[in-house]
Amino acid sequence: MSFKLKQLSKEKLLQAVRIKKQCNARAQLIVESLLERYVSEDDFLRKVSHELIIFNQPNLNLPEINQCHYNDVVDERHILHLCSYPLCGEIIETVPQQQYQISTLTNKVYDITDRKKFCSPHCFKASEYIKSQMLTSPLWLRHQEIIPAFKVLK
Repeated sequence: MSFKLKQLSKEKLLQAVRIKKQCNARAQLIVESLLERYVSEDDFLRKVSHELIIFNQPNLNLPEINQCHYNDVVDERHILHLCSYPLCGEIIETVPQQQYQISTLTNKVYDITDRKKFCSPHCFKASEYIKSQMLTSPLWLRHQEIIPAFKVLK
């Protein structure tokens, strides 16, 4: 391999690492912003191009995080005693202590560990609906994918 080719591939690798760091830092800012009690739907769903992601725009953007980041938002909001659905500002004052719920209608036992992070079944379903639309790919490879238009469950 020639010296120029090695230098070129090293530069590309360094650029890729820089982009990865920028995307992760941006995702962290978005996660922190989603911990606020009130988040507007417009900010939550805003879609931007990949070029704006790199330059650290201050707006929230759901397409700039993946499912792992969204799970962090859900867990952190639960720790703060907020409904874990970012568009809901309800404070959860009493969290059920039980881990399971028995349905006499269907004669089944349900694990409610995730459900008790939300103020209502609607918020749980809406959060799961958003999460199901999110991409699982690495953030720094998003420019190669088609970003879906996110929809909120009403």
